[in-house]
Amino acid sequence: MKISRRLTTLGLAVALVAGLAGCGGGSSSDVLKTAQKKLADVKSVTYEMDMDMGLSVADQSFTSKTLATIDYIQDPLAMKIQMSMDMGAQGSADITMYAEKVDDKYVMYMSPDGTSWMKNTSDDASEFGMYDAQDTMGVYLDGFTNLTEAGTEAINGSDAVRYDGVISKDSLEDVLTASGVLDQFAQYGLTEEELDTLYEGLDDLAASIWIDKESELPVKYTMDMTTLMQQLFAKVQEGSNTKNLPADMKVDSLVVSLTLSNFNGVKAIDIPAEARNGVETDF
Repeated sequence: MKISRRLTTLGLAVALVAGLAGCGGGSSSDVLKTAQKKLADVKSVTYEMDMDMGLSVADQSFTSKTLATIDYIQDPLAMKIQMSMDMGAQGSADITMYAEKVDDKYVMYMSPDGTSWMKNTSDDASEFGMYDAQDTMGVYLDGFTNLTEAGTEAINGSDAVRYDGVISKDSLEDVLTASGVLDQFAQYGLTEEELDTLYEGLDDLAASIWIDKESELPVKYTMDMTTLMQQLFAKVQEGSNTKNLPADMKVDSLVVSLTLSNFNGVKAIDIPAEARNGVETDF
C-alpha cells in the first residue's frame, strides 16, 4: 500500500500473510483430503490475524504489531477488512477497507482515518486474491507436509488437534503466486525475469495448524516467517532497479498467528455510502 512510506514494508508483509490465510494438515493424507473437501463447501468466513514483526535499518530498529479482522464472502465477492498497525515510535495506523464485485469490475474502498475514503476500480480480481482464504487454502493443504500430531487445544470454544509441519520449498512458488506477493514485489522495481526467480532457493516454511475435531476444518495456524522474509528481502534488494526498499533494511523477526471462525456465517457485508462515494485513486 502507498498510504505512507512507513507502511511500505508492513504492507508487503501483510500481503504475504493474508495470502497465507489458510492451510491445513494432518498425520495422514486422509486428514488433508477431508479438510479440502470440507473447505470446498465454505462460502464465507471470518479470520483474525496477529502479526509481530521486527525491522532494522542501519543502526535503528523498531517493532510492529498488526491486528486484522477480515469478513469474507466468496460469491458474490464482498469483504470487510479492519486493520490496525502499531509501530511504536514510528507511529500507528487504523485502516478500514471494503471490497466488492460490481458487474464485471472489482472495487476496493479504503479509509486511513474512518472519515475520508478512496476507492480503486479494476478489471483484475488478483488484487483481492490475497484475501481469499477459502480459495487459497487448497494450495497450502497440498503443500503442507512432514506432519506431526502435537496435542489438543481449545480453539474458538471447541477442541482442535494441533499438527506441526512445513510448507515445502517446492510448494512455495504456488504459495507466493496464490498470495499475490509476486505482484506486490513488482512494485519494488523488479524485472519480470527477477520475479520469475524470486522463489528459487527458499527454505521450507515451518508452520503449525489446528484442525477442529467436530467440523474437521482448519481453525488456527501459526508461522515463523522470519527466514522466509529475510530471503525474499535479500532477493529484492539485489534487484537491478529496486526502489522504495532501503538496501540496509532487514527483517529481524516475523511471527504470525491466524484464527478462522464463523464458517458460512457471514451473510452480508454492508458497504457505507461514503465509501462508495470515495475519490477514485491508486492505492
